Amino acid sequence: MAIQDAPDGTLWTQVVRIVADTPVPPEPAHEYDAGGVGNQSGVIADWEEVVRWRVTPGRVGELKEILIISDDYDHTVVQITIGTSVWATNWSPTSSMPIIFEDLRLAGGTVVLVEVRSIGGADIDVDAIIVGKEVG
Repeated sequence: MAIQDAPDGTLWTQVVRIVADTPVPPEPAHEYDAGGVGNQSGVIADWEEVVRWRVTPGRVGELKEILIISDDYDHTVVQITIGTSVWATNWSPTSSMPIIFEDLRLAGGTVVLVEVRSIGGADIDVDAIIVGKEVG
């Protein structure tokens, strides 16, 4: 069955629940790109936000990956917070590398936050990318 009236740039996902061994398909759900891109540069003594993604209320978020890129890894320290949990703190990446979460499901309103600071008074330039999607 063709789905009509879908806005450009959206995908439809059919979600099926099983109740007493019987599939119960609800209405199709939209999928939306989500996440964000940010930059922070300079001498950063205290934690500074690079990028933040807040899952839209009423939707389910899926965190795919986070990528950190710095021009000076020796003096870059990262903190990643997912919801109310600090997932990584005082982490010094040694190179550009994606942190893969696959499809970590997040409730509507959950915030994913990437923060950085520099050590030793160094001037740094850091990019961070959060890749995700929202369904609902």
